[in-house]
Formats: sequence, structure tokens, C-alpha cells
Amino acid sequence: MAGFWQRLKRLFRGSSARDDERDSRLPLALESANKEADKVEGERKVYESSGVVILEGSTVGESPSKETAAANPAPNLPEEKAVAEAEEKVKDSEVTGNDQGAVATQPTETSESDSDAAGQDTVASEDPSLQPPAEAVVEPDRKLPVHGVKTADICAANAQETYGAPAIDRTPGRKLILAFEKRPQGGQTQVWYTRSEDHGISWEEPRVLFDSETYTDSGECFTDPQIIISQVTGRVFIAVTTRTDDDDSKNRIAVAFTDDEGDSWRYRDLTSLVDGDQSWVSRRTAHGHGVQMRHGIWTGRLAYVAVATEADGKRGAVAVCSDDQGISWWAGKLAGERVIQATITELTNGELVLGCLEETDEGLTFNAYASADGGRSFTRSLDKKAFGKALPVAVERAFYSAPEHTEQSRVMLAVARNQNGQGTVRSMFDFASELLGIVPFTSHPVNSLDVVSLEDIRIIAVAYETDSGISVAALCIDSLSLKYLAVGWNATEAEQNQVLRRAGLITRK
Repeated sequence: MAGFWQRLKRLFRGSSARDDERDSRLPLALESANKEADKVEGERKVYESSGVVILEGSTVGESPSKETAAANPAPNLPEEKAVAEAEEKVKDSEVTGNDQGAVATQPTETSESDSDAAGQDTVASEDPSLQPPAEAVVEPDRKLPVHGVKTADICAANAQETYGAPAIDRTPGRKLILAFEKRPQGGQTQVWYTRSEDHGISWEEPRVLFDSETYTDSGECFTDPQIIISQVTGRVFIAVTTRTDDDDSKNRIAVAFTDDEGDSWRYRDLTSLVDGDQSWVSRRTAHGHGVQMRHGIWTGRLAYVAVATEADGKRGAVAVCSDDQGISWWAGKLAGERVIQATITELTNGELVLGCLEETDEGLTFNAYASADGGRSFTRSLDKKAFGKALPVAVERAFYSAPEHTEQSRVMLAVARNQNGQGTVRSMFDFASELLGIVPFTSHPVNSLDVVSLEDIRIIAVAYETDSGISVAALCIDSLSLKYLAVGWNATEAEQNQVLRRAGLITRK
């Protein structure tokens, strides 16, 4: 009898599956995926992420309490009739998705204010693992708690080794590749990498990419990995700095490249190609990921960032580009005066932009320089008012597939540290001209960051370094109030929602 009441309770709560109906193809963390992936949604769409409901075309509020809905499963029917019908369904062991939806969405007599209060108390009591927002952040014209962030810890720091300088990007085959530094205590820094086939939720065991045994041409340690991916050929490049002792003048730039998404690698020294006829006394890569241009007359050009120092002490960022899919490379002119880190992105008008973290007499500052000649020079400074006092570490286009001259094509993402050192994702128009929203993805102080937009499935993947090691946070782009912008590009909305539900980033209400 107890089993009957448990099944009846699950029925009125709208359980998505019986205990024996788990999808064996998914990791355990994804077994709570909704089984109604192909169910046709109504004209007004409702999404929930860990208690936060997002109503398309409406405002954001707390989700109604599940216990409140269960307390009034069918107010239009006598209680005895509802129980009898439920008992018959349990005996037949056939609870359909439509039946669940009908029970879960019946209206109640509870007022809106009472329902909100009850919903908050019930969610907290039902799920003790539900964590509060990482920080109180108020978006312009929007208030949105932070929930639904899936964190994967890649490498944990310990007394013997630490990790840093993460770089992340996605291949044309939809695999995420993450490269990072491994710093053994008292040893030489190495570059390792790992891959994910489920959009950043789970990752392979990391493998070494650069150390003194795999690469013997130059250097004793290897730092600052930067990923560049050709969407034309599918070839993946990871450029690194090879170092000898502490003499920066001996630094060289090497690249590992793969044509099978990281199963096997080949190596090459790029120093002479990058230097060209420049009179630099040192050069190094800037960790993060590069771009392949998609707009303008230089469409298809590969570009990543190096930081070079001239004889007079000027230390600037430079775009390193290839017009033949990585066979040859050339470098443009320096931008900035005292750059310590830089990233590169592309605007829809075909301009490349270097975002540079620079030293000043007052401390660190962030400057952005645009190039109208495909990366050969960066002469125009961009407004950065959307960043405020934050120091962004990486900037990414939110919707690469958005047609030019559309609102979607203007949206940019930036990962930055706030005043407390915690990591946040910012959405903005153009390059920091107008702030749209801010969402923190971790409550821990962060160091290096990188971000990639998986626009076709509405996921943002952030790779970040803390004192505890390297982690990757996956969050739904809906949390930045941008869900309506992402629908309709490379995947249908139903396909997007199916992936998000399996990742646990949204749950159908």
C-alpha cells in the first residue's frame, strides 16, 4: 500500500520517468533529463532552471511550489474520482507525458503572492542541495538569481602541482577542447589538454600535449596555450610559448595541430614566421582562443594573439594571422604600451578587436583596439563603459551565426572578475557599448578565464582557474535573458531544449 501512495504522489508531482526508465546512454548526472523532448510547446513557452522560471515574452519570477500544485491536483473533480483515476493508471503502469502535464498544470485557488512565498519555502525544504546565488547581482531592468550552473572540476591543485591559463574552444565536430598549464612543484611547466563530447558537462582524462619529451625543438617549459580552430578544414591548432630559464629573449612560439580533433598531434615552430622582419626582443602567446573571420573581405582568415616586446621596452599585443588555413603565418603591428594579457574577437562589420589588459601607474586597466585592415594594425579605440570597474579577461560573440545587421549579431559576451574577484559573465551590445546583463558562475575568486558560446544549443562554457585548480562552468544562455535571441539558428528549438534538459540546465515546467 505504501508503494501505491508513493507512486500516486509521484503522479501528482508530474514525475518525468519511473525509477526503471533511466536513459542508460547518459551519464548519471544527466539521468534527470525530461523524456518529452519532442513534445510540441505552446505559443507561450515556459522554462524553469532550479526554481527560476523564465517566461518567454514576460518577466522573470519564482516558480510556483510543487507541493502547492500537488495539494490541489484537480479542483474541478471530486477528490474520490481523482484518486480512482490515478489508481487505475498506476495499475496499468501507463503514465503518459500528456497526463502528467495535465495534472501538473491545473490551476489552484492560491493567490499569486501566497504562491510565490510558498514556492520559495517549498523549494528550499524539498531540495537541501539547492545553493543560493553565488552573489547578489542586479541586472539593468532585470533581477535574476543564478541557478542551473553545471561545474566540472578538471584538475585539482595540490601540494605537488597547480594548474592555470585555461583556453577553451569548440571544433566543427562539436567537441570542446580545453588546454591548460600544469605546474609541477619544483619542475617545468607543461601544457595538457582534455575534451568533452557533451557540451562541457563531463570531460576526458587530461593528456599531456607539450613537455620536454613530446616537444624537443626548443624550451624546457611550456606556457600560455591558445586554441585556434579552422572551421574550413577542421584542423585544430594549439599555440604555446616555449621558455628557457627566465630569459624572455629566448622565448619561442610553437604550435601543435591535429586533424582528428585531438587523437593525434604534430608539432611545428612558428617563431620565424611570427617575427618576420620585426625587431622584437621577445614574444609569447596570450592564453585563450583565437578566431576565424566570418565577415568582410578577409573571411576565412585565422587569427590569434601574441604579446611582443620591442627594444625600447614597448610591450604590446599583436594579431598573428594565416590566410591559408595555418600553412603560413604573419604578424601585424603592436597595439598598446604595457600589455600583460590580450584576447581577440571579431565584430560583424569585419573588424578584429584586441582586448588588452594593460599596466598603468595606477594599476591595471582594460583597453580595446579595433582593426580595419584585417589585423595588420589596430588604430581605433573602442568604448568600454559596459565593463565599469571590472577587468574582462575574454570577450566572445554570443551568436556567430546571426545574420549581419540584426540585433542578435550585436550581442557580445565577456567573462570578468568583479570587485570580490568572483567570476561573472556579462552580455552586452557591440563591444561593451551597452550592458544587457550580469550573471556570476562561481562564488570562488578566479584568476585566468576563457569563454566559448555554443549558440546552437544556448549554452555558454566558461573555463576558469582558481586556487583549487581548473574548472569548467556550463550555463544556459537564458540566464542572461538572451533566450529569445538564440532560437532558430543552427538547431531547432526542440533540439536545443532536449540538450539543455539532458544537461540539467533547464527543466520543463
